[in-house]
Amino acid sequence: MMIQPEHNDNSHQGFISPPETSKWAIFALLFSVCLIATCAIIYELIIATVSSYLLGNSIYQFSITIGLFMSSMGFGSYLSRYFSRCLVSRFILIEIAIALIGGISSATLFNTYIFYESATVYLVVMFILIASIGTLVGLEIPILTRIIGQYDSLRITLSNVLAFDYIGALIGSIIFPLILLKYTGLIQSAFIISLLNVFVAGLLLFQYWKSIEDKHFLIFATILTSASLAVAVIYSTDIDNWLESKLYRDHVQLSKQSRYQKIVLTKREEKKASPSVDHTATKPPSLVEVTNRRKDLRLFIDGNLQFSSIDEYRYHEALVHPAMNLADQRTNVLILGGGDGLAAREVLRYPEVEKIILIDIDPEITKICSSHPEIVELNQGSLLNTKVTVINQDAYKFAEWGYHNQKFDVIIIDLPDPNHESLSKLYSVTFYKLIGNILNTKGVIVTQSTSPFFSRNAFWCIHHTIEKAELNTYAYHLDIPSMGDWGFNLSSKTSHEIKKIRLSVETNFLTNSLIQAMFQFGKDVNELETKINTLLKPVLMFYYEDKNWRYY
Repeated sequence: MMIQPEHNDNSHQGFISPPETSKWAIFALLFSVCLIATCAIIYELIIATVSSYLLGNSIYQFSITIGLFMSSMGFGSYLSRYFSRCLVSRFILIEIAIALIGGISSATLFNTYIFYESATVYLVVMFILIASIGTLVGLEIPILTRIIGQYDSLRITLSNVLAFDYIGALIGSIIFPLILLKYTGLIQSAFIISLLNVFVAGLLLFQYWKSIEDKHFLIFATILTSASLAVAVIYSTDIDNWLESKLYRDHVQLSKQSRYQKIVLTKREEKKASPSVDHTATKPPSLVEVTNRRKDLRLFIDGNLQFSSIDEYRYHEALVHPAMNLADQRTNVLILGGGDGLAAREVLRYPEVEKIILIDIDPEITKICSSHPEIVELNQGSLLNTKVTVINQDAYKFAEWGYHNQKFDVIIIDLPDPNHESLSKLYSVTFYKLIGNILNTKGVIVTQSTSPFFSRNAFWCIHHTIEKAELNTYAYHLDIPSMGDWGFNLSSKTSHEIKKIRLSVETNFLTNSLIQAMFQFGKDVNELETKINTLLKPVLMFYYEDKNWRYY
C-alpha cells in the first residue's frame, strides 16, 4: 500500500515510514485508544460526582452528564468528517485541549458554585464543560481509527479500536471509585487524568515525528501543558484546602474522602476564650457538655450538615428520649446510622440499657468519631463504651438479615436525608416492614424524617410510608437553630398515648410539656396527602427536592 504524506491536501492519511509501520506503532495507537477511553469515562464521573455533591439528586446529575456527554460525542464524530489532512497533528492538539479542559473541570465547577451561588449559572458552566469535553472525545476515535486504518483492513481496525475503547472505559469506571476518589479526591484526580491525555499526545508526537507538520509548536504546547498540569497536581492539596475554606464558613479541621462519602469537620473558635474550669467532678455529664459547645464544631457529610456542637443536644434529645420513655422496655437498643455517637450518648443515660448495636456503613466515620478528641468529648466516649457494639454494615442489609435472631426494644433510625436513590430505599415500605420484624411487640421505632418546613412533602411521605408498613405512627418536630424546623416519626406495633410520655433522665433541653407541644403542627407544615415511597417507585427523593431548600 502506497500512502501519501500527511501534509498532502489530496490525501486523508499521512505518510508512514517503515519503522512506523511496525507492530510497536499499532500497539502504541491501540494503547492510546485505551487511555483516552479511560480518561473520557473518568471526566464524566468526576463532573457527575461534583454536581451530585454540590446540588444533590445523583440520578439527575449522572443522567444529564451521561446523556449530554454521549450526544456531544456524536456531534464530535460528525465533525471529524471535516478533518481531511494532518490527522496526527490535529489529534495531538485535541488531546492537549481535552487535558486542559478536563484537568480544570472539577476546580471550575467548585469555583462556580462558590462565587456565583446560583444553580442556573452552575448548570450552564457544567453543560459547557460536558459539551466541550464530549465533542473533543467524539473527534478522537474517528481520527485514530483512520490513522490505524493505514495498517490493516477496516474490519480488523474497527474491531481492535472498539475493543480497546471498551476496555479503557471499564478500567476508568473501576479505578475512579476504588482508587482515585478515595486516595486523590475530585480535584487532584482531574489533574492526574489530564496528564494521561498529554502522555498520549507525546506518544503520537514521538511515533510520527518525521511526518508531522509544525512539530516545534506541538512540542512546545505539549511540554507547556504537561508542566502546568504537573504543577497543578503538586499543589492540588492546597487548591483543595482553599476551595473547602470557601465552601465552609469556619476553619476546616478535617477533610477525608471515604469509600462512601466526603467527611468534613469544621470549627469556629471564640475570639476571646475565658479561663476554663473543670467541673467534671461536681456536675453531671449533661451540664458539663453545655459549657464545651462554644467552639461550634460541625460535621458535614457530602456537604450536608450532620450536627453543630452548639445545639446538637436539641436534635438528639428529641430523637432519643420520646421513644425511650414510650417503650415498654429498653434493654436492647438498635441505632441505624448515628455514627457520630451522639444518639448513643443519650441512650446510655438509661442505666437499664444492657446492649446497644450501632450500625453505620462507613468505618471512617465511626473511626473519626471514636478517636477525634473533640468529638469524643462531645459524645462522651459513647462509641468506646462496653455496652456499645459498632458494626460497619449497610442498614438495609442488617434489617434484612437480622442479628442472631435478636429483637430490639427501641430502634433509633438516624440516617442521612433521602436525597438520592441509595438512601431513598432506607425510607421505603419494605425497609420499615423489615424493621418491624426485628422489633419487640411493645417496642418503639423512631426515625429522623427531614424538615417539615423545607421539605414538607418528603416529611409526610415518610410518615405515610411508615403507616403503610402497618405501624402506628406519630409525627413530631422542633426547632433547631443550626438546622431549622426538623421532624421525626415515632412508630410501634401497638397504639400509644403520647400524653403519657414522661422523662426519666436528666436533659439539657426537653421537658415533659415541650414533648407534648412537639406533636402539634402549624398550618404551613401540617399533614398533606402524598404517595407512598417504595423500592420500585422511589418518589421520596423527588419530594425531597423542594424549592424551600434554597432558603436553608
